[in-house]
Amino acid sequence: MPSRFETAVAAICAESGWTPVPSSNGGGSARFALAEMEFTLTAPDDRHLCFLHPLALALDETPARARALARMAAAAARTRKAVLSFHEDTFYLHLIVDLAATRPEEIPAICQEFLNDCDWWRQNRSFYT
Repeated sequence: MPSRFETAVAAICAESGWTPVPSSNGGGSARFALAEMEFTLTAPDDRHLCFLHPLALALDETPARARALARMAAAAARTRKAVLSFHEDTFYLHLIVDLAATRPEEIPAICQEFLNDCDWWRQNRSFYT
């Protein structure tokens, strides 16, 4: 029987026609390299699906730019589900989905919303860089 993670990845692939890039870590994640962006799916506990997209932000250490980015993240949180995070010198958009409370057929729509959020951040870069 496939894991919840495998079922979620299969649902995204079936809906979109995408093929995940083979994982270099031997499993537990799926990476999709699309034309203008890439994202990774992980489910370390097979209970929560995590969407991750690295943002290429040219953000220097000036307080004005940090405040602008914080304002953008706060404003985006009102209408966008993806959350801005920072890890090891990289900004990410991430979204966590409870797999136990989500039907597999809902996953492709959640993926589309996540990609819409990624695209929104990409298109609005001029506001915070």
